[in-house]
Amino acid sequence: MTQAVILAGGKSSRFGRDKAFEKFGDSTLVESVFFSLKEIFSDIIIVTNCPENFSIFEAKTVKDIVPGRGPIGGIYTGLLSSSSQRIFAIACDMPFLDKDFIKYMISIKEGDVIVPRKEKDLYEPLHAVYSKNCLPYILDQLNKGDNKIQNFFSFVKTVYVEKDVILRFDTEMKMFFNINEKNDLKRFKTCIEK
Repeated sequence: MTQAVILAGGKSSRFGRDKAFEKFGDSTLVESVFFSLKEIFSDIIIVTNCPENFSIFEAKTVKDIVPGRGPIGGIYTGLLSSSSQRIFAIACDMPFLDKDFIKYMISIKEGDVIVPRKEKDLYEPLHAVYSKNCLPYILDQLNKGDNKIQNFFSFVKTVYVEKDVILRFDTEMKMFFNINEKNDLKRFKTCIEK
């Protein structure tokens, strides 16, 4: 079994406020992600620095064990908090998830990390599967002050989902589109209209 982990602990410093609850259409970013995942996963964990803000969701909310370290800290917290051997970790600001692609990713049984690779050195580590076997390597990175997620990939069995496979599910790779700045909302609205 694989549990879903929504990473919602970011400071949203580039956005200016908590972007998880930024409205678009009839929902918020985190609602869009949560309800898409709910169609695939029976159990969802939300990693956040403010669990009280997410009490409306039918999910386990956990406080980031290593706050201030960015997404790698959230992945570490998600793995430790999960009752499953594997998690599907996703950022809270990626509203165009492709459910069939996620199902494909979690169907891959081999590997400690299953991660999309759009180009040679261009990964999507915030749309990836991680196993508990990654924990000691992530902890080692955290202890060294290294926040770059993909820096531990070479120490575990990593399976890359390559561009040709990605394009079979999403020809525009919209599923990796995320909201970092307010200007991204304009691009977001353009994508909705297509």
